[in-house]
Amino acid sequence: MYLVLIVDLDDDVGRKAGLKTPILGREECIKAAIKLGLSDPGDSDINSILGGVKLYDELKKEGAEIAIVSGSKDVESKECAEKIKGQLDFLLNLYSPKFIYVVSDGKEDELIINYLKGHDIFVWKKRIVVKQSETLESTYYLLQEFIKKTMEEYIPLILTFVGFSFLLYAIFADMGWRLVIGILGIYILAEASGVRKKLFNRLDEGSELINIEPISYAAFIVVILLGILYSYSVTPKFDNLNLYIGEFILNFLDPLTLSLIILLVGRFISRVINLEENIFSLIKRYIFYLICIFILREFLANGAKYIMGTLSFLNFSLYVIVYLIVIIILTVILFSKESGKK
Repeated sequence: MYLVLIVDLDDDVGRKAGLKTPILGREECIKAAIKLGLSDPGDSDINSILGGVKLYDELKKEGAEIAIVSGSKDVESKECAEKIKGQLDFLLNLYSPKFIYVVSDGKEDELIINYLKGHDIFVWKKRIVVKQSETLESTYYLLQEFIKKTMEEYIPLILTFVGFSFLLYAIFADMGWRLVIGILGIYILAEASGVRKKLFNRLDEGSELINIEPISYAAFIVVILLGILYSYSVTPKFDNLNLYIGEFILNFLDPLTLSLIILLVGRFISRVINLEENIFSLIKRYIFYLICIFILREFLANGAKYIMGTLSFLNFSLYVIVYLIVIIILTVILFSKESGKK
């Protein structure tokens, strides 16, 4: 005789429809499909059950039975394996089938075939798949809707980041790309390590978080003092005061930039913890501040060169004008809408 065996390895029938397996007989299988469909119309196991019933109808004249077996949610667990094995043994003893059609939705359900073959039973597998044209069409529209919503939410941030990247490269050349890669690297590390997720989970739970802003202020002061000592120690003692001041400023630029970034990061994290505005607005503002820090660095570097006499006043003035124009344009683009809303 034939046995049409419908396999629901992750126990959707039990978890969603509240039914115990094995389920025996055509009518009970149809009832199970209806109950599962009412609880979750999109579950692929509904198609497996109905496909199994259709196959049973084709075979019943030759002597066939139909049954549904299920495992557990964790399909790789010992509990799932033992539950499936117990139901299979029960059905084999009950019907003693010579031929078994294993009907599934094409997932892990077919792993039980090897077990059945070990009992000297000829096994066919029948994979039930929803009509591909409809599936692909539905998937296409689901993806389209997801992309649409995602773009509406994230496109301002993406365009802002891309715009900042081009702008940083235009102003700082190769150093701009290093800054962009650095920011992207920090974000990827935060995502990969789960830091961002844990932070926002704790925010959602209302957990008390350490206020790191005072720590960033302390680190800012320490780096500034160390930078002054470092610059003083490495700057040659020129007889010309202008040369000494210019060289001192050039040596002090990196410690100054680092200290300002530490301060900025501390304030940013503090604002995120006590978020009272849209996160994208906050990110835009602090990326703008970061650009301003590097513009300040370039301004001081060119100012030092002007003091040392290696840069003409005209070129220094042009740099200053370009920096001011960039800051004004960024301010208008990024913050005009926010001020208009207020």
